[in-house]
Amino acid sequence: MTYQPILDRARKFERQGRHGAAAAAFAEAAEAMEAHGDRTSAVAARARCARALAAAGRTGEAHRLLDSLDRAAASMPPEVRAGLDAQAAHVLAAAGRTGEAARRAWAAMSGFWSLHDAKRADAAGVHAARLIVRDAGPRAALRPLRELLAQLPPGGDGSRQVAKLLADAERRPDRDHDILVTDPDSAAWGRLAAALAVGAHLAVGNGVAWNTLNDHDESSGDDRVLLERDWGVTDHESWREQMDALLDASNSDPAIQMVLDRRGRGTDRRTWHAAIVEWCRERDIAEKTVREVVELSDLVLRYEARFRADGLLPPDGRVESVYGYDFGRGVNMARWGLNAGYCDADEAEKCVLTAGQRAHQVYTSWGSFSAGYVLGRMLRFDEGAFGEWYDRSLAGHRVLAEDPESPWRRMAWG
Repeated sequence: MTYQPILDRARKFERQGRHGAAAAAFAEAAEAMEAHGDRTSAVAARARCARALAAAGRTGEAHRLLDSLDRAAASMPPEVRAGLDAQAAHVLAAAGRTGEAARRAWAAMSGFWSLHDAKRADAAGVHAARLIVRDAGPRAALRPLRELLAQLPPGGDGSRQVAKLLADAERRPDRDHDILVTDPDSAAWGRLAAALAVGAHLAVGNGVAWNTLNDHDESSGDDRVLLERDWGVTDHESWREQMDALLDASNSDPAIQMVLDRRGRGTDRRTWHAAIVEWCRERDIAEKTVREVVELSDLVLRYEARFRADGLLPPDGRVESVYGYDFGRGVNMARWGLNAGYCDADEAEKCVLTAGQRAHQVYTSWGSFSAGYVLGRMLRFDEGAFGEWYDRSLAGHRVLAEDPESPWRRMAWG
């Protein structure tokens, strides 16, 4: 009897992201194999089932199955044990047990090399390297990465990929903020990646991967604390309220955009002031408020002059919109909401894509978006001090504008 049609169906479900259905199909294949006495193949199929269960979020079931498979595989051929180690690494990683996952992936690599299976050994070695970096952090990962690389034959694909991970870790500054982090297990290009890059300012500032929604290094509790402390978010409803405000660019002070909208191309300072005053008086706005928004326009001019001096704007550039500050935070709100359990992956991804689309409608380049984002942030927190808020934001801009691996360098705007 052939089990291939069932296995093909299981793999199809995996490719479609239907992990629960994939787990059921792998279990069905394993039962058929066991019924015909093919225990070796059954262990391999059940290992794939455990991986699919973990991907579906059913980690408890996945671990119970993995424990039983480990006991069964102890007396089986090396090929079975190596395959089980490879799948176990994925199951453990899905549960956040990255140190154990790295050890299982390393064991799989060694097992496959002993069987002269170079392709699977390379894949397991690269997986082990990525897990080591995720578990230990780039600086602490240097020694184990070098040891791992020494076990891979030079010239192969696995050796090249691990060497790149090692080189990236060696170049990474010895700090956990204002750095570009790219998740090697997530796409760094494409429609979703381009939208995620709209949130890269905060990702760089916080030292987290810009190109993934799932933050493997943080617990859901951390994001819940952040959301409640800084945003008053405690459930899906309050998260959605903040998310919608960011996507509608209505979280920031509307006076800022009103002031920017009163400035025509080539308008001098006095004419701009007059346009602001006229707009306010047509709406019977109090004189005190009129003075405040006129002063706001002068603060914008100060920031723009500094932006031009520091390279945030070109020599004749100016900021047309601060909506980017809301859109950029919207990307991160989606990430925090997903990790806190206040939304599912589909909803988070739709929010990210919406934020990216709206940013692309407002701005004409990564540079103009960045200037708008930074101005919005400065007017909320820095208030003309040009202090740490400004220094950190400028550092983030420079990382994203200058690092060859930055998504802003690798993907065209829009």
